[in-house]
Amino acid sequence: MFMNLDKLLDWSYLFYRLPPAGFSWAMRIFLLVVFVGAIVIAIIAGIKYGKKQAIVKNFWLKLQIWGWSTGLVGLLLFYFREVRAVYLSSRAWLFLWLIIIFIWLVFIIVYWFRVIPKKKEAKESQEAFDKWLPKKK
Repeated sequence: MFMNLDKLLDWSYLFYRLPPAGFSWAMRIFLLVVFVGAIVIAIIAGIKYGKKQAIVKNFWLKLQIWGWSTGLVGLLLFYFREVRAVYLSSRAWLFLWLIIIFIWLVFIIVYWFRVIPKKKEAKESQEAFDKWLPKKK
């Protein structure tokens, strides 16, 4: 019933050139939700990228690139596994990709919570300083 996590440390299991079968239905649904959801996030981020101010535009661009990359490469790896493509369907590639997208998303979230507030503070202090400067006619 539960997955044997010892297999994740077995290189022959992870890089087997032709895995015996595709994913279970629960795993298929989970992966499709993640990858299609990432594409939806990319589309929403693309829409917001055009409408937002310059401070948060870089965040929406990062999120859009993450979404398109995650969705398209993930669906491609998912497809390779379902059709049992030789060497491309090994479990390690999808496992490695899931780790990479998670770490990448963490960096984007850290950017949102650390860098953007600092930029907003700097902009507000610059605007407060410029308020007292003489205006050009």
